[in-house]
Amino acid sequence: MSIKKASEAKDLDADLFILSAGANGAAQSTVVKDVDIWGVSVSGGSAKEIDAAVDAGADFIVVEGESAPGAALRDDDTAKGFVVSAEVTEDRAKAIDAGPFEFIVLDGSDLKLPLNVGTVLDIQEQLARYSSHIFLEVIEVPDQINLELLRDIGISVLVYKGGSISNDNLSLLRKNIDLLEPKKQKSSAGATIPRAGESPAQDDDGNHDHDHDVDDDDWE
Repeated sequence: MSIKKASEAKDLDADLFILSAGANGAAQSTVVKDVDIWGVSVSGGSAKEIDAAVDAGADFIVVEGESAPGAALRDDDTAKGFVVSAEVTEDRAKAIDAGPFEFIVLDGSDLKLPLNVGTVLDIQEQLARYSSHIFLEVIEVPDQINLELLRDIGISVLVYKGGSISNDNLSLLRKNIDLLEPKKQKSSAGATIPRAGESPAQDDDGNHDHDHDVDDDDWE
């Protein structure tokens, strides 16, 4: 959940909280109390505000753009994320993927539910660029089927801006997440592709050394 003030986290049932950047894009250093995981966004300011946020207990830093201070990338115990758009070039995407980021935040604010095949492929086109965990910022609340689809294609976390989702919908989302079944492991036995001129009986009795197997790789 992305929040503007630390106090907004009260009574919200979320796994983690992102405290939005303050004045001039600087990191806020107000502690988000009584939550397990919280971090700060930064798009400007200086290393001083970043240090204050880390000293206050921030678990991670979300870099919102390339104008953020380079100090946000320092090698410390704080996890780092980077907000990217779909318009980044291939070379820039490679640079981001090679950077010190544990997760990437994608903008899915225009994502329409239910998902269709084209939308899934659009998301996967972005996922294919990065090897980090993927956070997806969304507005709509996915049902069980679409939540499972997003999980299966590689989305680790859904991010909502404070006020964009009601407490009732947040509770419904939590319920749907809890009801998710473990991702199914695909069979290790490949499906045999029949060759022209062969019958099933011939395939059973013949030499299998030349059978072609379709390998189903797990997306995780």
